[in-house]
Amino acid sequence: MATTFTLDSSASDYLNWLGRSIHECALPGTLRVRVAAGCLAIAQDHHHAIVVLLDHSLFASSFALVRCEFEAYVRGEWLALCASDVEVEAFSKGAEPPPMGKMLEALEKTPAFAEKILSRVKANSWSAMCAYTHTGGLHVQRWGTGDAIEPSYDPDEVQEVLSFAETFGALAVVGVAYLANNDEIAEDVLTKFKERTGK
Repeated sequence: MATTFTLDSSASDYLNWLGRSIHECALPGTLRVRVAAGCLAIAQDHHHAIVVLLDHSLFASSFALVRCEFEAYVRGEWLALCASDVEVEAFSKGAEPPPMGKMLEALEKTPAFAEKILSRVKANSWSAMCAYTHTGGLHVQRWGTGDAIEPSYDPDEVQEVLSFAETFGALAVVGVAYLANNDEIAEDVLTKFKERTGK
């Protein structure tokens, strides 16, 4: 049976609220801030795309963007907090950053990430993220209903993708707020996130 999933309007409302919370937020003009904020903005863009895709029942593409959002967020925070000036300069000219594991290792030596939550996310979800992004067998399994080749995602899985996108969309906004030295925006976003998730 093909997937049926109705996106709650609160997902779009929350997405739009996040965008408004940092609209025209003034940022320092350093190269580090520009490249880090660029990555975090791309993570937010992926969150936005996931919501739009889910609203149009384009499940494969929404699932494929989960890894992209996570990766953009981690790169943004690594550039903001860990990368050397040489690495920032190289990244700005198109060089690849370190592998995900190395970036997480460096990030989790900083006080903000000392609880190692990002490593746990990677340990629990990276294989699935890669399978969805690169059309692995795990993803193709969601396209066989027995009678047809059509999307057959469990609604709970779809909700997990939305929750993941919202989590990292919010964290990306918090990251930009910290780059702007605006603790008030960061606190507002974290408060709203806790209200939304009940955490």
